[in-house]
Amino acid sequence: MNSSVKNLCDIIIPVWNNLDITRDCIQSINDNTRYPYRIVVIDNASDLKTKQYLNSLKNDLQNQISIITNAKNLGFVKAVNQGLKFSDAKYMCIMNNDTIATSGWLEEMVAIAAMDNLIGMVNPSSNTSCQFPGKMGIHEYAESLNRLKGTYQYLYTCRAFCMILKKEVKDRIGLLDENFGVGYFDDTDYCKRAQGYGYKTVRAKGSYVYHKESQSFAKIKKKDIIFSENEKKFIRKWGLPLRVAYIIDGKSSDYKTVSTYVNRVALMGYQAWLFTAGRVVAKLDTLDHDSIRFFIGNELTLYPWALYKIAKRIKKKKISVIIVNNKKKMNFLKKFSGLLKVEIFHDDEFDLACQKIKELSLVKE
Repeated sequence: MNSSVKNLCDIIIPVWNNLDITRDCIQSINDNTRYPYRIVVIDNASDLKTKQYLNSLKNDLQNQISIITNAKNLGFVKAVNQGLKFSDAKYMCIMNNDTIATSGWLEEMVAIAAMDNLIGMVNPSSNTSCQFPGKMGIHEYAESLNRLKGTYQYLYTCRAFCMILKKEVKDRIGLLDENFGVGYFDDTDYCKRAQGYGYKTVRAKGSYVYHKESQSFAKIKKKDIIFSENEKKFIRKWGLPLRVAYIIDGKSSDYKTVSTYVNRVALMGYQAWLFTAGRVVAKLDTLDHDSIRFFIGNELTLYPWALYKIAKRIKKKKISVIIVNNKKKMNFLKKFSGLLKVEIFHDDEFDLACQKIKELSLVKE
């Protein structure tokens, strides 16, 4: 395909050895992509066999591939930035070499990105977001998702194993933050920066890319330490990713208001854990967002059940605030606030609750 096509997508793939998975990745792109594309490989000082394979692609793919060669391994983040600087395409796809593309993957991601000017970054569905049944193959499962084409889910963050972004987003927010070194949390930081400009980060439900996971980082020494250090950097910059429990009583619900508050919690970057009855869920107009999670109980025993569930999870999952839409029940729950070590608000106090959440998310040195 001609690389001068206006709506071209550059697929940026950092490569450091791993010849077999790199070959599988590039072959899957060539076999399953109909949208105009160019592959931009960043060769991070790979071994001889991998270099020979990459050089052979110049003959096979010609103007569909560009290769940037580094004399030493610069790590994932710097390699991606090299690709982003090189590209002037309308769409750019940051892609790990331990992925397998399936039919229509890129067309669907671009179609979702084009649906809304404010959709800035797009992930495909993958084995990390939706586990396919063991008896189905990758491509068979991908085909089963065709019914979801044209739909998307909001994400707290896209992941750079396969992530499309628009040129306008890159031009506005710049490159990945190289303070994150070889990788981990660089993509989450990038998404948070885009969200700060009002862009949405979403998953294209009808697109599927299989991710072998951790293959790219498997040979990096002290990766657990790197992960931990980068997590601390991210939290210092953006705050703790807290969870907000919202107990929704069907007897006292202004469903439109509750839905608005739930969506605001998710779009602020916090997880909204909703404890309610099934019939209430049907009346809520909440976003399809991966940060909104439902816990469905019996309305007659809603409050003791929710209290038990929250207490059980609170040691492992940091719940910072509980919001309740029934004032009488709120006063009952406040008797347990000291034991749970959480603050409890009525949803009339939603703005005050949000201020408290932001305050609690700040990391005190």
